[in-house]
Amino acid sequence: MTKLSILMIFSLLLLSCSKNIYQQKEQYIKFKNTGRHISINLKINQYDEGNFYFDTGSPWLFIDSTFYKNQKMSFNHFSESENAGVGNNPVKMTRILDTIEFSIIDNTFFSKYNMIHNLKKTLGKNIDGIVGFSNFGNTPFEVDYITQKIILNPTINDSYQEVAIKFDGNYMYLPMEFILNNGTTIKGDFIIDTGSYKTILTSEFSDNKDILNNKKVNYINNGGVSGLHMGCSLFASEVKFDKFKLTDYQIDVSNDSIGALSKNKNYIGIIGNDMLDNFDIIYHPTQYKIWVKPNESFNKPSDDLYKSFILIETEDVNKDWSVGSIYEESDAYKKGLRHNDEIIEINNKSVKKLNIENFAYKLKPNQKLKLKVKRQNEYFEIDTYLNIFLKREE
Repeated sequence: MTKLSILMIFSLLLLSCSKNIYQQKEQYIKFKNTGRHISINLKINQYDEGNFYFDTGSPWLFIDSTFYKNQKMSFNHFSESENAGVGNNPVKMTRILDTIEFSIIDNTFFSKYNMIHNLKKTLGKNIDGIVGFSNFGNTPFEVDYITQKIILNPTINDSYQEVAIKFDGNYMYLPMEFILNNGTTIKGDFIIDTGSYKTILTSEFSDNKDILNNKKVNYINNGGVSGLHMGCSLFASEVKFDKFKLTDYQIDVSNDSIGALSKNKNYIGIIGNDMLDNFDIIYHPTQYKIWVKPNESFNKPSDDLYKSFILIETEDVNKDWSVGSIYEESDAYKKGLRHNDEIIEINNKSVKKLNIENFAYKLKPNQKLKLKVKRQNEYFEIDTYLNIFLKREE
């Protein structure tokens, strides 16, 4: 057999194992993985590009109120609305009733469901908005966390496992199960939520005796669009969906009384980027399917919990970094640091001279930190260290 014949046969076999659902050209949307969120450049109408978080847990296009004001945006029809996202404080928002045209690189979309809200207050100064997948219509898309691309009309091959999901027109639900350290199994539907950096059970389980008997730690944080969120973190011995399994994995349990993470008859939690980024996932919600392939991050050991707090860059240039989240079992909390405190200096260096992403990335267990803190009109210092307050094997 000639080399040419062998090459032709190999090519035919390869094509038979791959498919592009609608025979459309692949298109790519580059994103930045911040470690917590998927950040893309998005342009609304004639206005400047903004930094929008891609959020499969949101059917709405959100525009940050400061970005809206600074861009001097103008639309014709508005109404007042209340939205209950993650958090304990449902908030009044302004809904834009006009259809909005927006573009991401060379792709143009139209959004009928649009809100204006102060996102920078809870998520930091770098966010200009939130965009979901509803504007993709019937187009399948892939989120590749390794190459940091969203691929429209991706090619599916035999390395992907087809997984059934539920879709109600707004949200995608993935059936999953957690096995706790005592052997108890919790199973149900989870919203696939790339807007969250955590996987969280709803408050339906906040009083569950098996959860209560696990070693856990408590936190308070900024939440999502609905503000303050409280809960606890623990490690599950296994997390499973379809044929995939992750071991010794951190999960959170909400203690919210209202909002998206309170008890809900349609789902028992949300699955966030902390778990989703173990996989390359092709989504086709209108066909009730996803295709999943483990990537190079798959089942890497979870860290013991030692990062006492999450810091946020505020939109107010006169303010410094804000404590957006803190664990009550951390040494920093025990020494007096609280949610919403301002951090002026770290190790005698002004935070204005630090890069917040680099700072968070380089933190290590037992690292010593000297914090200069402002609370209202009071200034004080805290000498602390990043104690390990929850271990995987506990």
